[in-house]
Amino acid sequence: MNDEQPEEWFRNSSSTVWGILAAGAAVAVIVIDAATGWHPETTAGGALFVLVAYAAFIRTKVGVSGGDFVLHHLYSTVRFPMAALESVSVGRTLGAYAGGRTYVSGAVGRPMREALKGSKREHQPLSNQADFIEDRLNALAQDARDRRRIKRDSDEQFALAEDIRRSWDWPLIALTGVVAVVFAALLVL
Repeated sequence: MNDEQPEEWFRNSSSTVWGILAAGAAVAVIVIDAATGWHPETTAGGALFVLVAYAAFIRTKVGVSGGDFVLHHLYSTVRFPMAALESVSVGRTLGAYAGGRTYVSGAVGRPMREALKGSKREHQPLSNQADFIEDRLNALAQDARDRRRIKRDSDEQFALAEDIRRSWDWPLIALTGVVAVVFAALLVL
């Protein structure tokens, strides 16, 4: 059943670009500092900035994988069966509703001006990325429910929502923590 679900990933179109630019700027600062008289705190600060830019801009994404709805956050990943997804709405951030809970991701969102319009704005999935992602995820959730023959807002759907799993990216957390401690220690010394 899960192998029938397509794998798709979504994020703001500019997030990867901003992540690469932010990491590149930090690396440039480190290189310039090394060329003009190396300061270890600058290197540690730049490395910390690169790690946070990676976590915030490149790691965060929303998608469907292996029949599950997946939210990659800065340092954790939330997964649950796609059929458990009640609905998705995109405002400043993406809100996914399952099992009476809301899961929020900044990986997909609308610009402030567009989000403030709310229901007054025109829904244009063919020309607006946020509308497309919202419609696509809602359609994939409906397809998953149809394949399992589960009605929306049924007891079966709520039972599926109990299979929510959160995993932590411990290597990234540990590396960020170590670099942050080194940076703080270098600033104090």
